Amino acid sequence: MRTIPYLGPMFVVIASLACTNGKAGSGRVGDAAVVSGDVGTGGGAGTGGSPGVGGSAGATGAGSGGSAGAGGNAGAGGGAGGSVKADANAGTGGGAGADVSMGTGGGGGADASRSTGGSTGRDAGLGSGGNTHADASLGTGGSVRTDASAGTGGIMGTGGSAAADVGTGTGGSVGGDAGGSLDAATPPTFSVDFITADQSRFYSRADNGGSVTFGAANSSAADNAVAELVFKGNASLGPGDKLTPDYATEIGTNQSFSYGTYRTRVQLAQCSSSEELVNGVFTYFNDGKDHDGDGLIDNSEIDIEILCSDPSIISLTIWTEYTSDTAKQGVSRVIHTMTGAYEDSLNDTTSLGSGTLPDFKLAGFPDPNAFYEMGFEWHATSLRYFIVFGGKEVTLWTYTDAKYIPSLPAAFLFNVWHSTDWWSSQGTADYPASDAVMRVDWFRYWKE
Repeated sequence: MRTIPYLGPMFVVIASLACTNGKAGSGRVGDAAVVSGDVGTGGGAGTGGSPGVGGSAGATGAGSGGSAGAGGNAGAGGGAGGSVKADANAGTGGGAGADVSMGTGGGGGADASRSTGGSTGRDAGLGSGGNTHADASLGTGGSVRTDASAGTGGIMGTGGSAAADVGTGTGGSVGGDAGGSLDAATPPTFSVDFITADQSRFYSRADNGGSVTFGAANSSAADNAVAELVFKGNASLGPGDKLTPDYATEIGTNQSFSYGTYRTRVQLAQCSSSEELVNGVFTYFNDGKDHDGDGLIDNSEIDIEILCSDPSIISLTIWTEYTSDTAKQGVSRVIHTMTGAYEDSLNDTTSLGSGTLPDFKLAGFPDPNAFYEMGFEWHATSLRYFIVFGGKEVTLWTYTDAKYIPSLPAAFLFNVWHSTDWWSSQGTADYPASDAVMRVDWFRYWKE
């Protein structure tokens, strides 16, 4: 049994990959890989500036006239070199938000949009010293918050400027959210609020005897509807029963997505400290083929995993190859939100460094009654993870080695499954005696 605090791969390819009872990831084993075409509706968003020392903001906004898929068309975005931009948008119930990003000089532009579930604004990247980015959105029971962009190095507080916090409870939001942070100048390419009608856009399974329900009533959701993923508890089962993602309760998109921004709002499944379940939020594609000819099976996977026995630990993993537990390629970061400590690793075993950052200390995370917005920005040469805590978007990891960043389109999934051991300490974890429920309020994707 492994005791290092790093993640393993989520999925194992059908009939060709071995499954172990050790630390796995959030994917399934033995099911057909999710293979579907990339989202082809409309044009993608314009290029965004990337962090750089002294760099000026890049172009922001959508390409001229580019279609943004479901949610409407996008007009020309702001100009390069920094801008002052106002975005007014309304979620269900109305309200307005403001997105102000300061570059070096530059002109100003205004954009207004209205959609159920809210729209999103995205500002350009920044150079050394960072900028201040104020976001406000108001929907049904919505919230107002101020976010800070990351500075040099992509870590909040390292080169970036400080940001004001307006939050609820211990960082999460208990009331309704307008349905997506201000993240892109265009409506999302793919948007789902998990009402009953959205079930046709996902596959679902519950191989532990649990269930999946779309449109379950929940007053903390913007539209009073969530997807509920129930993992069936059973007091008669032990640590070695119904292990791995083989027995997950899971939903995944029928479409595949590529580079862009992914955001979702979830409430984590809970269990006792003597039990173990993995909450998985991730992308996945593995068809059993070696597309790049390097001798390993390609595995396009970007993971956020949080264990219910100690949900203060956030595990992030980026996979590009996986043939077996000894033939794989992936990098991981494990963050201890109680202390702010983190560890980075290669292939679960080789340390890539560790440290402590004050921004990683998320006091009280997670509130069991709260929903949390989280996600990542996936680009060809960089990948940035984030979580919204106390009204502030905290960058959890900015990774920039293109060798370890996946390039193949993948589906987006949520799942809950039983692990027999704790990833961060020694010992054997019991099977949950009671039902555990992950709830998903919404998911948004903006194509790059």
